[in-house]
Amino acid sequence: MIKIYGKNACKASILNNAPIKEIYVDGKDNKLISFLNDHNQKYQIKTKDELNKMFGINNQGIGLIRENYKNYDISYFLTAEENKRVLILDGISDPQNLGAIIRSVDAFGFKGIILGNNRSVPITEVVAHVSTGAIEYVPICYVNSLNNAIKILKDNGYWIISAEAFGKDKLEDISKERNICLVIGSEGFGISKTILKASDYIVSIDMKGHVNSLNASVSAGILLEKLK
Repeated sequence: MIKIYGKNACKASILNNAPIKEIYVDGKDNKLISFLNDHNQKYQIKTKDELNKMFGINNQGIGLIRENYKNYDISYFLTAEENKRVLILDGISDPQNLGAIIRSVDAFGFKGIILGNNRSVPITEVVAHVSTGAIEYVPICYVNSLNNAIKILKDNGYWIISAEAFGKDKLEDISKERNICLVIGSEGFGISKTILKASDYIVSIDMKGHVNSLNASVSAGILLEKLK
């Protein structure tokens, strides 16, 4: 089970018919209560202090308990549709980063995210909250080996684009008619050498300021938009 809190995150769970076990709402928030009634949801009334103890101070008057999110199989990304887009995250360990990246993946129409079981943050309540509900619509796949996942994607027509500060390939030279897998690495370690070796392109973000690196979620957002 996982705790979900905040208006947008909870509403997304309800609207997406998530497997919800319990809903708790501030008895003074008539708009939230009306929303729950309009969607035939059972709920328990709680005080603000009670909700804060259950879900933390950022609950915005509502919290719920739902089953853990589904771990999709990599076969989900191998359907016959054209111009598929998938994101691989190599070593992202910050839940704030992952939550923000999930929002961008949803916003720019990528098919989902693949992460390694090792060195990757799991889906936590913080991840779900920061995603502001986008996690309900973004398929996420944890795999034992990102190298094997990349081989499977390449065998099924994906072109692998890795983002690194030293990348020399230009995004504008890459055809958007292809099936694309974008790879983003951690801020501390970047992308593993084996993944870089398997990449078809290594790109960088052109920057004009004094800082030569960006937060992983910011980098992801920029590149996802350009490849959408």
